[in-house]
Amino acid sequence: MSGQHPTVISKAPWRQTFEEHVQKLGGPSAEFYFATVTPEGEPRVRSCIHRGFWTQLPENKHNELPKNPAIYESDCPVFTTDARMEKTYHMFATGKGHGDREQSKSGTGGGGPVEAIYWVKDTSTQWRIRGKGWLIAANDIEGGTEAAQNSGTMTVKAQLGRYMRPVGDHESKNSEWSWRREVENQFENLSPGHPISEGKTEEGEALGQKAGHLSDEDLARKNFRVVVITPEVVERTDLSDPENSKRWTYTLAKEFGGPGGNEEKKEQEWNVVETWP
Repeated sequence: MSGQHPTVISKAPWRQTFEEHVQKLGGPSAEFYFATVTPEGEPRVRSCIHRGFWTQLPENKHNELPKNPAIYESDCPVFTTDARMEKTYHMFATGKGHGDREQSKSGTGGGGPVEAIYWVKDTSTQWRIRGKGWLIAANDIEGGTEAAQNSGTMTVKAQLGRYMRPVGDHESKNSEWSWRREVENQFENLSPGHPISEGKTEEGEALGQKAGHLSDEDLARKNFRVVVITPEVVERTDLSDPENSKRWTYTLAKEFGGPGGNEEKKEQEWNVVETWP
């Protein structure tokens, strides 16, 4: 793997409980709400489907593609989307690069502020994850021409690399890990023959059409995006006991890349405060 050099970091203190709660919602098919901000500063929210955590692809019996070696973990929730969706543009336009609409459709990038909300009915717990949203496209994240490896792809690799924990046989298998393979497997993990449901939008695309492998589908590869949320602030509100409700706020320390901090450091440290709901 090229483009970034992950450093050994510890699992976020909220991760295990959050993952257990997500499993109660359906694991890699859990529903959550995802908020972005328009370039004009207006909020937008929509429901999305949780697709696991970056570098930790959920098992899927329908996916027979070769997988990446299991040499990384992360605390970054993942979902998939289309480059033509408004949320894609929002993440580009509100990131440091202030990308325009055409750039948001062209490939990897983003970095705008986002928030994800998960309500876990079985435990009466609400999770709010605030951070940045990054989009990965199969066409330019890896390989290709030098022009394809633009500032957007390099920024995404560097930012996600800060959250990627080397595990297992990392030293000997690092060169085998592929960004593009991870994206292709996310596409493959979608429902078998997932049909297009919003009518014809481009030449070669129509209602009811079914897709094959991402590597074989030019139109799908052009528009398919994996969205990775890099968390900076996580709130867990436990309302299971009406007489003793609790809320914990986990904040990535400023000196380790938290809100307003240094994004160059690869280590991580979380501060936790218990507050009244």
